[in-house]
Amino acid sequence: MKDEGFSVDVVITWVDGGDAALNAKRAKYMGGDKKLLAKDIAGTTRYVQRGEIHWCVRSVNKFMPWVRRIFIVTDGQNPNVESRIPVEIIDHKVIFQGYEQYLPTFNSLSIEAMLWRIPGLSEHFVYLNDDVLICRPVTPECFFPKQGHIICHGHLASMPWTRLRYAVKERFGTCPVNHVRQMMLAAEIAGSRGSFIRLSHTPHPLLRSTLERFYNEHPRLLVQNIKERFRSRWHFRTDELCYMLLLSEGRLQLQRVRPVLMRYYGKTGMMQLEWTLRRVTRPGSKVCFACFYALEQVSDNIYARICRFADDLLREEE
Repeated sequence: MKDEGFSVDVVITWVDGGDAALNAKRAKYMGGDKKLLAKDIAGTTRYVQRGEIHWCVRSVNKFMPWVRRIFIVTDGQNPNVESRIPVEIIDHKVIFQGYEQYLPTFNSLSIEAMLWRIPGLSEHFVYLNDDVLICRPVTPECFFPKQGHIICHGHLASMPWTRLRYAVKERFGTCPVNHVRQMMLAAEIAGSRGSFIRLSHTPHPLLRSTLERFYNEHPRLLVQNIKERFRSRWHFRTDELCYMLLLSEGRLQLQRVRPVLMRYYGKTGMMQLEWTLRRVTRPGSKVCFACFYALEQVSDNIYARICRFADDLLREEE
């Protein structure tokens, strides 16, 4: 990829939910509004961390050694990770320069809308949540088949049918602020009426220039996505927006999620966990990415087992 004239960066967003100062700041802006405690808005699972960032960075070092730089975006914090690949900590104040009135923010969608403003960020970059683990060697072509083109892991879904399903779910108590609605809204903004890309919790390759151009041409939409400190039903997914724009230009390839992703959501027992982990370790496995969501909900035994799995996977050969 470097011979073709471009490099790739990794961007990770991270927060330490155990930071008392940050929690006090968040409580101040929540103002006692219990509706904000919904898991898809500002529930504790959005902020609690159990060291996943260290696995994430180690996995990038081991299985994506071609990455030029790792940017970790935080709010005045530092995870102090070890890395052979250069790491740069980017404070929210840097990417919100000129929009400081919308800080502090506790909204990951707001932060994601500003990642393209990281100083020195490469045109081609891969966005990771800190609970994503790279499981085996992947090449740049797994994300960028050629310059200016992206491979997205997801599938096209019907927008009218999905909207109907979620209207029923909302009637029976599902939070109206959720990631599927955010995808559909982004697809609508990009000009689609019938379908959207149903994304999963994989790494998301993005193009800086696509986001820069769109948000510079639509500053009102940028403000719409960053002005609320907590998630609302008016927020949209920036990665979905990028993908729908590239799809309309013929620069996006869709690939199925199931063969490449192992997900663990923190609510199953040890037997189910072992079965899930075997998707990564069995001979011939093609699973490239693992997502460990909501580890604050797991027992100490299950957490210890996941730690052993990650350490074994990421152990450097002698």
